[in-house]
Amino acid sequence: MELWFTEQEQEQIRTSWKAEEVLFRSQSEFQAVDVIQTKAYGRMLVLDGCVMLTDADEFVYHEMIAHVPALIHKNPKRVVVIGGGDGGTVRELLKHKGIEEIILCEIDGVVVDTCKKFFPKVAGCLDDKRVKVKIGDGIAYMKELNQEIDLAIIDSTDPIGPGEGLFSGEFYRSVAKALKPGGLMVAQSESPWYSNDILGRIHRNISAGFKHKRSYMGAIPTYPRGLWSWTMAGQDAFSPADFDRARFNDIASGLQYLSVNMVASVFDIPPFFRAKLDVNE
Repeated sequence: MELWFTEQEQEQIRTSWKAEEVLFRSQSEFQAVDVIQTKAYGRMLVLDGCVMLTDADEFVYHEMIAHVPALIHKNPKRVVVIGGGDGGTVRELLKHKGIEEIILCEIDGVVVDTCKKFFPKVAGCLDDKRVKVKIGDGIAYMKELNQEIDLAIIDSTDPIGPGEGLFSGEFYRSVAKALKPGGLMVAQSESPWYSNDILGRIHRNISAGFKHKRSYMGAIPTYPRGLWSWTMAGQDAFSPADFDRARFNDIASGLQYLSVNMVASVFDIPPFFRAKLDVNE
């Protein structure tokens, strides 16, 4: 008898992966947490039935959410990551020598502990001296800050369950207040193939907190429909043409997905995706 894991994206769409065994199962205070050994992608972290990362392709998501804002910001020193309990975003940020402090605020301590055990190459960075891990509500934490951080990275799950509040206009306003002048926020913003209603709501809510926003995307085979997006926002206009190429060269040898030419053109998204966004970017 074969073992398969199936994620149901919509009533009409399911994706399945052949599994070897279930390594871990738990129901935390917030969500179901599972680790599955798959044939094609190695270990897979699943939260509430949705794939969060795999050994084989996690680098795409984490490089794109971390390095694009870190390179476009003029000189990031202090960064807050909301969510991201697997540690991958923190791992990538630590490659930037100029970043002095990274605060990871993850609501579910079970996710952090699980990833340290089953994904040490991803979560092992959480013991770095530049990292502070806070187990708690990221929404409440951001309300405590006032012009104290350079980058805010919203590495959340989908806008359901424990991640729902991280997509609200009220939350984005609190993120904007937490940023220093010239600060940037990046949030994962779902698949470009998602409906106009879902994408439009996300982008309208980001606009409630920020004057400028632009989206970019990357290919992640184990995410719904293989294509994912992130949205960068700030109170001042920004452009990838201004990114620090010297800083990119410092980290280039450790990258598997992002290239210098990709950074330069990262906001050049295809027309079908642009047409779904609520306002021109």
